[in-house]
Amino acid sequence: MMDTEMVVTGAIIDSWVEPAGLLRAGSRLVLQVAPSGRPKDLMIVEAEASLVGDRGWLMDLGENLCHGSPVAAVGRRNLSGFLMATQLRLAR
Repeated sequence: MMDTEMVVTGAIIDSWVEPAGLLRAGSRLVLQVAPSGRPKDLMIVEAEASLVGDRGWLMDLGENLCHGSPVAAVGRRNLSGFLMATQLRLAR
C-alpha cells in the first residue's frame, strides 16, 4: 500500500511548518486533514513547504489560520501511515 499513490481530499483541521516559524528551503509543511466523507479518520499530510507557491498561504498555514479550508493532497503513505505529498491543491 505504501507504493500506491493516493489522493486525500478534505478540510484542514490543524497545520504547521517545521522548523517552527522558519519559511526557508527545506522547511516541511504538516497538515492534519479531516477526509471528505470520513471526518473522524484524521490524516496527517506532510509536504515540502515549496509545494505551496503562495508565501501568504504558507505563512497562514504555519500560523494555523486555515481551519476548514479545503485541501487535496496526492502522494504515498510512509511507514508511519502519514501521506507524503508530492502535490497539494489548496483553496480558501
